[in-house]
Amino acid sequence: MNTGTSASAIVDFLKPKVAETNVPEDEGGFLQSQLFTLILSGNAKLPLDRVEDVAKLLGCDKRQLFRLALLQFYTEDAVRLLENMLANPITDAEKMWLNEIRSAAAGAVQEPNCIARRFVRVLSRTRASVDDL
Repeated sequence: MNTGTSASAIVDFLKPKVAETNVPEDEGGFLQSQLFTLILSGNAKLPLDRVEDVAKLLGCDKRQLFRLALLQFYTEDAVRLLENMLANPITDAEKMWLNEIRSAAAGAVQEPNCIARRFVRVLSRTRASVDDL
């Protein structure tokens, strides 16, 4: 079981999200609950089965929130092991593509539009054609 830093990390993540989000009471029942108040004060843990709903209500990244929620229960090493074991396997070639995309992007990588998707497909076909020679 993990405590201390993990409790403050999730509280530090949630408090600004709650402050900037205007959730109507009828939609955010859990956000107005005693349990959520205890979570925000660091005196209770966010139940893992509530992470997706909370992330949706607060408009935050559900994976990031889930990771912080896991850290309430498990050590960083255990969470990293879970991520590695449950993640979609990525090949070395895919890592190279991702690194190339990230290095080419000025700032955050945006969602691919239809032109970018077509371009990647053409590049993939071209590569396959060259390999067949």
